[in-house]
Amino acid sequence: MSHVTLRRAIRRRVTDWIVRTLVKEHRGYRQRSPNDIEALRAVLRPGDVILVEGSQRISEVIKYLTQSSWSHSALYVGDAVAKRGGQLARDAHEQFGEEADFLLVEATVEYGVTPAPLSKYIDHNLRICRPVRLRPGDLQTVLDTVITQIGMPYNVEHIVDLLRYFFPIALLSRWRSQALRHSGKLTKEVICSSQIAMAFQRVRYPVQPNVSREGNGRGKGRRAPGWLIGLRRRGADSLLDSGVFTPADPSLITPRDFDLSPYFQVVKPLASERGDFDYKKVRWAVESDAAPVTVKAPEPKRLGVRVAAPAFRAATKNVG
Repeated sequence: MSHVTLRRAIRRRVTDWIVRTLVKEHRGYRQRSPNDIEALRAVLRPGDVILVEGSQRISEVIKYLTQSSWSHSALYVGDAVAKRGGQLARDAHEQFGEEADFLLVEATVEYGVTPAPLSKYIDHNLRICRPVRLRPGDLQTVLDTVITQIGMPYNVEHIVDLLRYFFPIALLSRWRSQALRHSGKLTKEVICSSQIAMAFQRVRYPVQPNVSREGNGRGKGRRAPGWLIGLRRRGADSLLDSGVFTPADPSLITPRDFDLSPYFQVVKPLASERGDFDYKKVRWAVESDAAPVTVKAPEPKRLGVRVAAPAFRAATKNVG
């Protein structure tokens, strides 16, 4: 065996060990609210981006890097794989059965780009982000772009970088801080959202673009904050009408960007499907009459200015 072959074999074994370490389940995961699979199937549409609060160790790293609850994203394709026919459709029906009509496509460290049933994340915290007014032809392009990537391996070139977060801070503080400064590069390799972002950018649909408007004869644009772009105002001053959009680097798009993007609508299955929802009909574990809450006015803190307590109480007596 040559030195190159031996080196590759050792690297592969080390990488496999790291992957097994990172995909272990994280203890203490808590699902905030149970999911109803039928309600999800009813409300989801092809092209919806599903955000997942993952339960693996790698999920904790990604959430730490992106400062978000969402560590994973997948594109819901529904029955688009089954409708394509061919070997891919046959494999989907054989592997998932009736769930082949309710598939999502995702990129994972273990399996690369692969289809998965919606039920895979039924016990996880989820968020549905829906592109606004995406045209049917462009939707088909987005779906085709992601589906044609099925089978591509996951790039684990920087997977060892993730392992540093499980060492003591004092031991590898400098190593850990370098990853934070270069988290954009790290994100490119380990976060699946770049794959989805590239599909939307192929049809020029914005996720989190940089938006600028021309200055007064200066020739340079002025960047506007992302949250402002979603507040469309009627008139010539609207940035949606007069702004210049520059696509963001897909490698820098994280799951939270779909949540914060003004071009994606957050969809809640309960609110969407249960038009008869009445909170008064909810059965609580403990039956009790709700008593009015009495809030006691706090005593004033000493901040260098003396305030008479009786006067403070009188001034706050009718507050609230």
